[in-house]
Amino acid sequence: MVSSKNWESPLPMSMLRSLIKQHTADWRVFLSNNDERNWVPRVPLDIIIEIAERLNSIEDVLSLSLTSSRIYATLLPVLYASVDLRNSRMCKHTLEMLLSGRSDVTRYIRRLVVRPNHIDRRSQQPAKHIDEERVVKSIMKLATAGRLRRLTSFFWDGSEVPQDDSLWSTLRVCCPDLRSVGSNVGPKMINPDSELFCFDDLTGFTLTAKTLPDEWDTFLPPEPELPDQLWDMLIDRSPRLEQLRIDVSQRSRRVWDTRRVVQGRWPRLRDLELGDCSMAGNGSSRIFMETPFMRFLALHSNLEHLRLPSLSSFPKAIVLPPSSLPHLREFAGNVSHVKGLPNLPHITTLSLVHQPLSDKMVSLVCGTLKHMKSLTSLSIWLHLDAETDHYGIFRNLLDSCRGLTHLDLACSEAPWDIIEFISAFRGSRVQLTTLSLTRVERAANEPDLPKIVARLAAANSSLRKVTLRYSFTTWVFLDSIPYQRVGTFVVKGSSKEGSPLVMEKRTKSCRRSFYRRPLSFQLPRWI
Repeated sequence: MVSSKNWESPLPMSMLRSLIKQHTADWRVFLSNNDERNWVPRVPLDIIIEIAERLNSIEDVLSLSLTSSRIYATLLPVLYASVDLRNSRMCKHTLEMLLSGRSDVTRYIRRLVVRPNHIDRRSQQPAKHIDEERVVKSIMKLATAGRLRRLTSFFWDGSEVPQDDSLWSTLRVCCPDLRSVGSNVGPKMINPDSELFCFDDLTGFTLTAKTLPDEWDTFLPPEPELPDQLWDMLIDRSPRLEQLRIDVSQRSRRVWDTRRVVQGRWPRLRDLELGDCSMAGNGSSRIFMETPFMRFLALHSNLEHLRLPSLSSFPKAIVLPPSSLPHLREFAGNVSHVKGLPNLPHITTLSLVHQPLSDKMVSLVCGTLKHMKSLTSLSIWLHLDAETDHYGIFRNLLDSCRGLTHLDLACSEAPWDIIEFISAFRGSRVQLTTLSLTRVERAANEPDLPKIVARLAAANSSLRKVTLRYSFTTWVFLDSIPYQRVGTFVVKGSSKEGSPLVMEKRTKSCRRSFYRRPLSFQLPRWI
């Protein structure tokens, strides 16, 4: 989603000039024939494409595309390769636009995510309801008209599985390249005969179950096992599976039995996510599943990203041969899981957000972090009381992983003074570029977020992006934090006086706000 404020993402002029110097025989002659206002649109298109492929921000790609109609037409395949309709309004307006005849756009869509009635917990406004069946019919119209023939990935994230089950059969017939599918599941029972389980030769599959706050008292029918048809599709008919995600919200009373996953043999499996699922089943102990699951992990040596549940019915420890999981780079799980990983020095991304860690647990974690020499990204959830030495905890944490460039830190207990973190941050050797802080704040003392960001940026000159979130009450689950405010800020150089320039990014509606750049798989964030 393209975000904007009062700021605009600058065109990457330095990158343009550098590449043109490499590809243009006489740089000075080129500039002399093109004034400052129109020289960019005349850059050779192969250089423009090369620049776009190197950019990490969709805002930069969009800014580059808007320099001229020629460049915009060239970058259409990049802008529309991945479309994420993040709310009801975007579903309505974007699908109407695509149905109105924009075949020049639809033919570039390769990944499509549709989220009708999706609730963004950062927003204080209630979600606008939309008829999900109308959304389904719109997608089917696009598919039957041949406008989604290049689609390779589709995910439905509505409040319930599409009631019109023919959506899946339509996509299967009309999108010959579709190899990755998935759906969110609501309170209703899963239909074992659904067309969703009739795909062959999948490379990716996702099944998630979420529970909204007002569904705490909703009766959920017993559903200890996933349909046999699902496992038949994955185990018997999808030998080239690369990504598998079966995820249940922490707040859901539904617990899926995922024991059959150990029967799978997928030599190409790179990403495996198992949310709060069970590996024990009724009347059995998790102990009997530890050996089969460890054997399963050892056999899938191409795993790069692994996320494990935190339930008591899941194996608590990982014991693997030293040569196992040589390509693992991203991991999410419990502290006990981390200790058993065979290649700690090579892991770059770690997420410890399943359960809050006390001050004593943090000390144990820091001992493990010191062995993770390649770690650049850490997400961690702390539960510290008012008597805790917050400065000492933060300093120990930062000193244990000095190679970090991204830190996502949440503290769910008592309010604490932000100066304790700033002081620890200033005294550490960590050179963060992005920082996210989620904390409890006193209701009578609403913080000045821009001032806090300025002080953080002054404490560490490498900082470029800061996200601050706070609540007036504590929380139990990270996916249900009652945010009072969420602010995202960008640090853009320094003023004449030497103080950091801080600007807040504000999300605005935009007709191009559904553009998404294809990105590599990322660990789930808290919001």
